[in-house]
Amino acid sequence: MLNRRHIRIKVLQILYAFFHSESEELTKSERDLNNSLEKAHSLYVHLLLLLVAIKKQAEDKIEKGKNKLLPTQEDLSPNTKFTHNNTLTLLAENLSLIEHFENEEVYWDENPELVGKIFRQIQESETYANYINDQNTSFLEDRKFVSALFMEFIAANEDVHTFLEEKSIYWLDDFEVSNLAVIKTIKSLKPESDEYARLQPLFKDEEDRTFASNLLKRTILNSSDYTKYIVETASNWDEERISDMDQLLMQMAICELLNFETIPVKVTLNEYIELSKDYSSQKSKIFINGVIDKLAIRFKEEGILKKLGRGLV
Repeated sequence: MLNRRHIRIKVLQILYAFFHSESEELTKSERDLNNSLEKAHSLYVHLLLLLVAIKKQAEDKIEKGKNKLLPTQEDLSPNTKFTHNNTLTLLAENLSLIEHFENEEVYWDENPELVGKIFRQIQESETYANYINDQNTSFLEDRKFVSALFMEFIAANEDVHTFLEEKSIYWLDDFEVSNLAVIKTIKSLKPESDEYARLQPLFKDEEDRTFASNLLKRTILNSSDYTKYIVETASNWDEERISDMDQLLMQMAICELLNFETIPVKVTLNEYIELSKDYSSQKSKIFINGVIDKLAIRFKEEGILKKLGRGLV
């Protein structure tokens, strides 16, 4: 689920907190990082469960219609295409989602008004009308419809963002990666899928988990050495003139250059330039590019830049 860029963002946030706190406890920062990473997966699960909650809202509405004192013909014979949608049914019956629902605090039950509001928006949409009135049905069409309604009514929904951001400060930067994971999950469902259908894992592999942990620890433990490298390279800049965020981005980049043999130099350089665009000033990318590029050359000349495989340097 998490890509390397998002892992770097998580590490950057924990490092910023570490260096701006009075605590020097590395183990606390490691716990904070693990919590932050796990929270990203929790957001992904919450977004899937929101789809399930909307399905439940539709089922409840049908049941209430049937139990009216004077039900209409439409109440007695409702269109159940939405509630019988194959993709929504697979999600509602998924054992992994059910386990999360039973073992974790899930927030949709405490805000049925928001779930109802989203369902009403869906019902009033052209997307819903086209789907519900189409007499043809197939697993593929059901899956395409759920993907479309997620992107249209949930992924960019400010009410959803506001509600969930109030539940966890860790979720401020997680929506994009979690939305993508939801879409991948929906598209991975097949007609032969059952309640054992696999959800997206937090990490692609164990190497990514190790990358997150080591990037945090080694940046903290070698911070003074990395700062020295930066000051020596940016000799026309006083250390105090280099922003805290630029310092952190460059220290993380140096850490990658010196400790992660399978990550190409160009990848490291490009990743931290991109992060600087979102988390630092407009001029930072030029400054960071210049410093890290010079340091990569220096490390290579000193024989301390070790990369496995051709083309990684």
